[in-house]
Amino acid sequence: MTGPRPVGRPALARPVIHPSTPAAGWCTDCKAWTRQTVDLLLLTGDGVSPVGTWTWCEIHDDPDSPLPPRRIDRG
Repeated sequence: MTGPRPVGRPALARPVIHPSTPAAGWCTDCKAWTRQTVDLLLLTGDGVSPVGTWTWCEIHDDPDSPLPPRRIDRG
């Protein structure tokens, strides 16, 4: 596409990934409503494209305080 950009739509210097609003969900590992899900959107000068979905649990996916490793005694 050549020519001037439409008025009121600024050009993006580079593509940007933007998360949507997080939605709470049920974590099957924790058995609690601790799962968070966001849709990832790619913002470019040509528009918005969905990239994918990111899901994590605020309990067992926390990198600042990970759960201790579980050990199963089979003796």
